[in-house]
Amino acid sequence: MKQDELFNSEHRTQNTEPQPVTCLGIEFPSDEARRQHFTELLRDRLRNPEFRKIEGFPIGSDEDILNLSDPPYYTACPNPWMADFIAEWEAQKPEQPEGHHYHREPFAADVSEGKNDPIYRIPSYHTKVPPKAIENYILHYTEPGDIVLDAFCGTGMTGVASLLCKPAKRNAILIDLSPTATFTASIMNSPILNDLSKGQKGRLGEFVTKKLLPLYQTEWDGKKQPFDYAIWSDWGECSECAETFRLFDVVIDFQNSKMRPEYECPKCGAALRSDSQKKAFSTDFDPWLNKPVRIAKNTMVMLSKKVGNRAIRRTVTDKDKLLANEIGNRPVDQTPMELPYSHMTHERNNLPEYWGITHIHHFYTRRNYYAISRVAAIDDQVLRKAGLFAVITSLENNATRRNRFYVDSRRPNGSPVGPLSNTLYVPTVQVETNIGMKILSVLRDTSKNKSGWPRGRSLVSTQSATQLNNIPDNSVDFVFTDPPFGGNINYSEQNILAEWWLRLFTNNESEAITNSVQKKGLPEYQALMTQCFKEYYRVLKPGRWMVVEFHNSSNGIWSAIQQALEASGFVVATVAVLDKIHSTLHQDHKAAAVDKDLAITVYKPNGGLEHRFEMSAGSADGAWDFIRTHLDQLPVFMSKDGQAEVIAERQNYLLFDRMVAFHVQRGATVPLSAAEFYAGLSQRYSERDGMFFTPEQVAEYDRKRMTVREVLQLQLFVTDESSAIQWLKQQLSKRTQTFQELHPQFLKEIGGWQKHEKSLELSVLLEQNFLRYDGKSPVPEQIHAYLSTNWKELRNLPKDDPTLVAKARDRWYVPDPNKAGDLEKLREKALLKEFEEYKEVKKKLKVFRLEAVRAGFKKAWQERDYAVIVAVADKIPNNVLEEDPKLLMWYDQAVTRIGDREGYSV
Repeated sequence: MKQDELFNSEHRTQNTEPQPVTCLGIEFPSDEARRQHFTELLRDRLRNPEFRKIEGFPIGSDEDILNLSDPPYYTACPNPWMADFIAEWEAQKPEQPEGHHYHREPFAADVSEGKNDPIYRIPSYHTKVPPKAIENYILHYTEPGDIVLDAFCGTGMTGVASLLCKPAKRNAILIDLSPTATFTASIMNSPILNDLSKGQKGRLGEFVTKKLLPLYQTEWDGKKQPFDYAIWSDWGECSECAETFRLFDVVIDFQNSKMRPEYECPKCGAALRSDSQKKAFSTDFDPWLNKPVRIAKNTMVMLSKKVGNRAIRRTVTDKDKLLANEIGNRPVDQTPMELPYSHMTHERNNLPEYWGITHIHHFYTRRNYYAISRVAAIDDQVLRKAGLFAVITSLENNATRRNRFYVDSRRPNGSPVGPLSNTLYVPTVQVETNIGMKILSVLRDTSKNKSGWPRGRSLVSTQSATQLNNIPDNSVDFVFTDPPFGGNINYSEQNILAEWWLRLFTNNESEAITNSVQKKGLPEYQALMTQCFKEYYRVLKPGRWMVVEFHNSSNGIWSAIQQALEASGFVVATVAVLDKIHSTLHQDHKAAAVDKDLAITVYKPNGGLEHRFEMSAGSADGAWDFIRTHLDQLPVFMSKDGQAEVIAERQNYLLFDRMVAFHVQRGATVPLSAAEFYAGLSQRYSERDGMFFTPEQVAEYDRKRMTVREVLQLQLFVTDESSAIQWLKQQLSKRTQTFQELHPQFLKEIGGWQKHEKSLELSVLLEQNFLRYDGKSPVPEQIHAYLSTNWKELRNLPKDDPTLVAKARDRWYVPDPNKAGDLEKLREKALLKEFEEYKEVKKKLKVFRLEAVRAGFKKAWQERDYAVIVAVADKIPNNVLEEDPKLLMWYDQAVTRIGDREGYSV
């Protein structure tokens, strides 16, 4: 039986007679027999100490790993069957016609994110990319049966997108460091579990109705009914009179529909602030820890129940309190563990000191902890998995004490609003949600959407993206990935609330984040991301593509990602801004705004280029071979709303940057100066609207250019010398101007000039980068074309006509590439002179010319004087070095070369 037939038959035959299945060439009488067979093989593998040394191997017992796993498709540890599946998938691919050559341009169409997709909305996690958005990329870059990889898979939406591709699915490999992520991904990327498919009428619904809902049953108008949620409040202590009071009574202003930032002590009237309110503590005996504990005083205030479309509330009674206390004293299977020291629990909020939160159960009401423990203790492993999936889906949203009760103009009577994202913050006024009802809600969603659930399977593995030894070289057709971005989300610390119930924890040694407790700053983050991207590069087939979805939180993180990509061997083709409001992709030549998501499209050069470069590295031929290959990988034409867009990567300075990076990352001498490169580019390729094209591409561009009104220029932000030059080039390309015309515009643009960057007069920038017409020779073509187009009286005049010369005199213009070479040499001489001064300075540089440092680093690299690069870099502020991709590239490579010379790795 073929793999697809196995997947479809397995989906159809759940809850019927067992059907024979074939998996990895072995026939089994049932799917359960398949599971048992591979579970025993995995058990044997777990006994091997070397297997546990794989990076990212989760923390937990063999039995807990086996209980969660569904081998060989999903393992709660590194999956040892990856290579076997890859070989089988490759063998099942249709034969390609003779002479077939894979080629794709970067995906450059508008994308609808599909956040309302019901399958996307079912699992909850810190970050997700809608499968509908990913599907567009997969369909563009792959063929049916191709292999897609995501080693930061989260809830597995890349796999869902791969399985839902029409007319035929792709095969996905999903990897994550977090057991929570891979467990959720495994459920989303396999035929829907029968206990989820049946919804509230199935076994899990019956379990919830019988075992969990009674925990929340109270009297409403003489009838016993479960409440939807309870409102709990911390108590405060007055800093003036030491009176203790319930904070619910003072922080909420129902009359004006708001939360009060300031209020008065109910006893003495002292002015108190919500953000600095001292907590009142109580010492109570904890039966689960079997000892007295000091914890912030907290009492139940109100119960809420939905009747029709209205929320009905009442104050709590003694019976309500007795029920909660009685449940909180019942025994539990999992004795709560003490919280490990971490950034989010101890450094960021100091939860033990200010809240008395020292153990895992303190994040829950005692009733909710007990309710979830009942689910985690289910004996039937299949039913337990369905229950844990439903619990984890509820945890991040509203199942813990992090769930806030909030009052504002939109919620004048107050309502739950969920936790504060990406924190472990426990609010003053909390919501205890009915866990039973939340599980039933998940079951309603899964049952309702079972027809849209993937019918195939993706492979799921729990391990680090820094070591993918279970995937062969050059075996993956496409990578879509959404990696961590610095310290915005501390995944392993956030996931501890869910992993406690799975009994498996993230091994965060190789977690690619910035975190003070883990002693990971920006350099460590960059090093870890470089390892991950190198593994992606190794397993990706030559000539194939990777799309990196990146939430750009800071310039330093952005630079680290760029440097990690280039250091891994990838070449950037496009950087696009994903506009979540309009659900479209807009191109951007760099991280212009740090509040938007970026889609970075990169490719692994084909084997032919790498082989040729080995033979011609450091020569001009090698440089032009790279440019020719790179231009073939870039989109030819992009338009929006009747306007053509400038394709940033086709501009001369970015082509030069890519060529330099390609040489430096491969340890080769850069054979061309900027002036030589720009001149050679103009000689070899056609220029249109500031972009360069191969002869084949320019015909297509010209044809499509005729279908739009105009070309939409990239928005430039002037922050330093480099961006100021590009801005001036843009202005002077549109129209030649005098100094007097340019100067007022220039002053408006330099408001964001970086503090460390030496300020330069407009006159210096013009003299070192552009030409001024002095009236002593015929009018240059650039000025002549502008004047004759805009003044009728100047048309058809010879270039030495006195009227034309007078109008043209003192105008600045962009030189043609041949004349630009002389200017470039003069500018480089001035920059290197300044760099020599920096070499001699003994103290740290506070204000300096960044372009001079870049020029000096490049010259030192050519001369293999790596010590000079490191020495000057040490004088530059760390944030400047870390946020400048060019400086970072030279510096990282210099450190590596010094380490290689001295016989150790740095």
